[in-house]
Amino acid sequence: MKISTILPGIAKSTKWYRRYWKKRSNINWKEAFFNPEHPHRKLIVEALKQFQFKSVLEVGCGAGANLYNIKQNFPHSDVGGIDWNEDAIKAAKEMLPKASVLQVGEATDIYISDKGADILLSDMCLIYLDKKNFRKALKEAKRVARNGVVFCEFHHPSWFMRLFLKLYSGYNAYNYKEELKKLGFYDIFIRKITDQEWPVGNPQHTFAYLITAKP
Repeated sequence: MKISTILPGIAKSTKWYRRYWKKRSNINWKEAFFNPEHPHRKLIVEALKQFQFKSVLEVGCGAGANLYNIKQNFPHSDVGGIDWNEDAIKAAKEMLPKASVLQVGEATDIYISDKGADILLSDMCLIYLDKKNFRKALKEAKRVARNGVVFCEFHHPSWFMRLFLKLYSGYNAYNYKEELKKLGFYDIFIRKITDQEWPVGNPQHTFAYLITAKP
């Protein structure tokens, strides 16, 4: 029996996830992923209220549900996003015809200039990145974000728990407090997302957190 059968997460690298999401052309992105009513998205809107901002860029924006919510709550904001999947971007453009930029892109190599957006947002996007790519993505976030970052991601202070998640699911959790401090982020705030705010069970039950910081 292959070890990848016993521990399926071993085979799921960043390259594997990139290929998987890029090739997902057999789904209706608007029906499957445009769900602005999901309760965790309210946390993002509330988190943004602590920052002064006019522009938000989301990495892994999918069909644009978060950006749609942001635009509804902050109508004068300028929103944009990048995603691995071309069909997701097409769907986002339909839902957000006035978005500044929506295009295929990488969290590790963002197309805009230094301090080109007030807020850098990610929502269950960095869970697909191994440590090397994750740290590169955080450096890009610090380069791009003028006022702050808002993440809904998998966090855990225990190395053992992070390893367990990786081996059995393929998803990556990180100690965001340590990783952000290393890069010079400050005013780091980390809060557990409750079961009411993300009612789907594990791994969100154990690992899903709201993280905000200033670059």
